[in-house]
Amino acid sequence: MQRSVILRPASPQDAPQAAVLFYSTGPAAFNLAFGYQDKAISIIRRLFAKPGNPMSFEHTTVAELKGQVIGILTVADRTIEARTRPRMGAELLRICGPLPLLARLPIHLRLQRLTRLARDGELCIEDIAVAPQVRGKGIGHLLMQEAELIAGQRGYRLLSLYVLKDNFQAIDFYRRLGYLCEEKRADAWLARRFGFRGFLRMVKPTEQVADKFQ
Repeated sequence: MQRSVILRPASPQDAPQAAVLFYSTGPAAFNLAFGYQDKAISIIRRLFAKPGNPMSFEHTTVAELKGQVIGILTVADRTIEARTRPRMGAELLRICGPLPLLARLPIHLRLQRLTRLARDGELCIEDIAVAPQVRGKGIGHLLMQEAELIAGQRGYRLLSLYVLKDNFQAIDFYRRLGYLCEEKRADAWLARRFGFRGFLRMVKPTEQVADKFQ
């Protein structure tokens, strides 16, 4: 199947399919931030189609099979994150309106603090997802390999990602690819009130990536 898959830069037209994949990376976090599944996917779709925010098509590679988007990979470094994160609030204000956004502002701020800015020389895999119907067929490996190629070509020293603490299947997948758990990040208020357990920050030095491709 991998030979039939095309990796290409995302476009705004990919938003309907990409939004569903984005949501699948962390339903618990997106439901906390936006309320419920359909609303969350609608907001993600609008964010994806707009430039200048962390979830924009600008930073995303899609895997396409027979005209369908079956996977996404979004990466960012410290410069991209520092430029786009402040603009996220303005986009959400425009999409959601002031009162709904204000009601969930403490949740948004606490979730954002759990995923700190990337360091200098670090490429963060912000989101990666594969459609359910093609999981187990190597698409995830293909997208992770693409992230490693980008990191190597651009001279980053470290690859990082955040994964939900209870997403054991994803954690095992990343460990098999050589990623190590560097830090556990949780918020006591979110855990107590919503049962949200937080994230693991996992990292992989790019020296390992370079060795693999030599």
